[in-house]
Amino acid sequence: MGQLGKLGFTCQFIPNEQTLLWSKLCFLAPLALVSSAAGMSVGEFSADAGWKQRLRLALAETCAVANASGAQVDARQIQAVFDSAPPGMRSSMQKDLAAGRQLELDAIGGPIVRSGERYGIDVSTTVKLMAAIQAKTAAR
Repeated sequence: MGQLGKLGFTCQFIPNEQTLLWSKLCFLAPLALVSSAAGMSVGEFSADAGWKQRLRLALAETCAVANASGAQVDARQIQAVFDSAPPGMRSSMQKDLAAGRQLELDAIGGPIVRSGERYGIDVSTTVKLMAAIQAKTAAR
């Protein structure tokens, strides 16, 4: 671990499996869905009040279902990562959409929607973002 630390890598043991799995999705899903629906980089959608709000709502929804599933995730910590992300950053889903490749839309958004239904949590922003992306793929 000392050698990796010298190279700038950090490691953290997460004993809760739900936290481990949902932590990644809580970052990935809002980024992928918003950047793909907007067709914008992090810097571009962060500068637009409407898209920035959609990111916050999608993050809140994802964290709510994650925590209901037994994970321990903090939306404020994830938002801080978004706030410090490089402005030109784009999600792989956004790149796949632009290139006309098959999207992993259900793999990324599906668990949020299904968990929202299971736990009675409103995930309407996630649903709307997924629908906007599906409309883009249908228009190709």
